[in-house]
Amino acid sequence: MGTAAQTLGLQGVDLLAHGANGKLERVPAEVALAGKTIGVYFSAHWCGPCRAFTPTLAQVYEAVKAKHDDFVVLFVSADRNPQQFEEYYKSMPWLAVPFQDRALQQQLSSRFSVMGIPRLVIVGPDGAVIASDARAAVMADEQGEHFPWPGAAGPSLLSALLSPRGLMFLFFILYYLVQWLTKK
Repeated sequence: MGTAAQTLGLQGVDLLAHGANGKLERVPAEVALAGKTIGVYFSAHWCGPCRAFTPTLAQVYEAVKAKHDDFVVLFVSADRNPQQFEEYYKSMPWLAVPFQDRALQQQLSSRFSVMGIPRLVIVGPDGAVIASDARAAVMADEQGEHFPWPGAAGPSLLSALLSPRGLMFLFFILYYLVQWLTKK
């Protein structure tokens, strides 16, 4: 399968990191991600649920890092402008895809079929997906005891369809199907 950096298409890419002097530094992805379990975090400053989840993720990240030095988070921004990105990234203690690298952000979003944010995908050192949507698992595990949250996933299609909105959607589909079939 290769390394996580290879699987994620990050060979030759420089990521952003907070330097010791408070300034942003560029770090080669192959170095920063080598042998690490990666939380690929899709988020944006303008997204209320994202801003609510980020402090929880930061707390869990610090708890996990205290026990597992092989864990990193990689922020993939959906911000609309560099100012939003910079302001939001200041609150994060981890790596980031540079705001200007929109093609890479899109590539990662496509790779993990990101349809909404916030989304946290956990990828092993070999590039295999451990958890396709670990947000709920992280929120329920503030001490990081269950890291790397194997198998954590967002709502399934069945549970989405059985929700009130999903049932309403199915009702409308059925209604229009019956209307179409009876017009012949």
